[in-house]
Amino acid sequence: MRTASPWWASLAFGIGLLLTFISERLVAHQAGLRVALTGLGIGLLVAVTAARLWTTLGSTGARRKVERTLLVCHLGTLLALVLYALSTTWGLGVLGVEAKSAARVSGALTVVWSIVMLASVVPVLMIELSLGIPLRTNFDIDDTDDAGVEYYRVREIGWSGLTVALAAALLMVTCRVTKERNVSRDVSYFKTSSPGESTKNIVANATEPVKVHLFFPDPNEVKEQVLDYFETLRAASGKLEISIDDRVGNADLAGKYKVQKEGVIVLARGTGEAEKFFTLEIETDLEKARKVSGKLRNLDREINALLMKLVRDKRKAYLVKGHGEVTDSESVPPDLKGRIPERSMTMFRKRLAELNYEIKDLTVMELARDVPADATMVLLMGPSVPLQTAEWEALDRYLTRGGRLLLALDPKGEPSIGPLAGRVGVRMMPGDLVDDQAFMPQRGSITDRRFVMTSQFTSHATTTAISRGGELITIEPGALEDHPFSSQGEVPKKTITIRSMASSWLDYNANFTFDDKGPKPERKDRYNLGAAIEGPKVGGKDGFRALVYSDVDLFADVLAPGAMGRAQVRLLSGNLLVDSIRWLGGEEVFAGEIVSEDDKPIQHSKNQDAVWFTLTTVGAPLLVLTLGLVGTWARRRRSMKKAGRAGEVKR
Repeated sequence: MRTASPWWASLAFGIGLLLTFISERLVAHQAGLRVALTGLGIGLLVAVTAARLWTTLGSTGARRKVERTLLVCHLGTLLALVLYALSTTWGLGVLGVEAKSAARVSGALTVVWSIVMLASVVPVLMIELSLGIPLRTNFDIDDTDDAGVEYYRVREIGWSGLTVALAAALLMVTCRVTKERNVSRDVSYFKTSSPGESTKNIVANATEPVKVHLFFPDPNEVKEQVLDYFETLRAASGKLEISIDDRVGNADLAGKYKVQKEGVIVLARGTGEAEKFFTLEIETDLEKARKVSGKLRNLDREINALLMKLVRDKRKAYLVKGHGEVTDSESVPPDLKGRIPERSMTMFRKRLAELNYEIKDLTVMELARDVPADATMVLLMGPSVPLQTAEWEALDRYLTRGGRLLLALDPKGEPSIGPLAGRVGVRMMPGDLVDDQAFMPQRGSITDRRFVMTSQFTSHATTTAISRGGELITIEPGALEDHPFSSQGEVPKKTITIRSMASSWLDYNANFTFDDKGPKPERKDRYNLGAAIEGPKVGGKDGFRALVYSDVDLFADVLAPGAMGRAQVRLLSGNLLVDSIRWLGGEEVFAGEIVSEDDKPIQHSKNQDAVWFTLTTVGAPLLVLTLGLVGTWARRRRSMKKAGRAGEVKR
């Protein structure tokens, strides 16, 4: 025989590796089958390696050198498997690696065993291809004829195989380093949202770590986008555990979280029977995930909503109905329907659901008796007819007990809050607020002045997000004024959170023109648009909290340009509602911006439009003219200097 060992010994070694791979990657969820396949595979590997040792010791000359080379490669493969075992959860436990270092140590061991495996398997494959099959069918250690073995050719082939393996290992290590040191800046039109301040605050204030399981195919562009998001969130909060899982290879885990397809994010908290989890499905195609569903562009909002469900139980928000509210248009009296426009609040309800609130109706009959005991808060959104005295008294009792109330009033409807004004310390002023400078141009007419804009925000938990957005748009708002507190004892704390610009005024005669003379002179001033009131403590517990806004349209739906020019339904006030609900619920620690990469329309006030018009029609031509004059003057000056020097030379 040409070699001391047959060709099929290396084939058996490869089959052993294949069985080990199948047991660890494809049937890991079936304990019995996994043990059987792993045992069979490792048994084959050890048996072939032992046979190589025997043929190496029993042969001589060039044949021995060939067997020794193959033996070294087999021993390297076994070493790689040992390193692989140490990189698993079991192996890290044997090494005594701490949980905080487990990911780093496991990653390093994975790189090392992969390199050793490549450097051991590829040379064997190259050597076997070089030796071929003829005259290599049985074990033969007695044949001392080296004529059939070209050891130097085998050696060079082996070195070539090792070179190829090391080159592949270098690429693998390079990919690992670039992944760890990855710095990405997505400036595309449909980019993935980054973690917002609110999401970071939720994770940072969680009582126990939040576990994230990503079930995506590998490789996958969407997975990389999602992984970047969560790694940024983990770096900011420090209470996030990220795991990339194989739905097929880890079928037990996939079954536990009811994952039946690729492209699933699982957020989990707790252990054992107390564990809670929620899932989010995302398309694995990058174009669909960005443009069709938009889940990547709104990933932060989706994750924020899941985290709210994860960190606390669902709460109840009672929505008052039966008084012609914006949320109950059917109860608007027929004689008022022509004066009060019909508005929808689908996004209002959607945001409350994302904050893990169950919305329940509070009818006239129910409210007249009392506010339900399980109410986290009560919402009264722009009534068009007055509430009954019994209803106001029920709300007053509710606040006395430390309740939470959101009052969004509408000057076009019923702006009075009755006896509740003495409890919250504010009331609506007569008239609609307009502005001839800070307003949103819509139709190019004087009526646009009712779209009042403002950037006057007080530092408060309810204005955290909108204060960073720059300006807030209102639609025909009213104005709040102070009212004496009627409660005895300690006076509640009142904070004016939003004011109009100094160029606004209350338009008493509805002509959209400032009239500072006449029977009822109008006055330009900074008018109050929003107020937050905190009552004194009750029995050692926090007192009531109330928010009063002079424009219910802040929480109504508006159509705005979206992706690819398609209209999108949005809240007029952006994240004002989210921060308001969180403050009312005592969760202001979660307040902050929620990032969305949906197109945001460029909004300019009338003054800003005037500035841009002046810059483009006058400023730009003046700049071009100035540059031209300076260039001409410089060129003439150089020409005069040259002419002067030429005259001096002639003289």
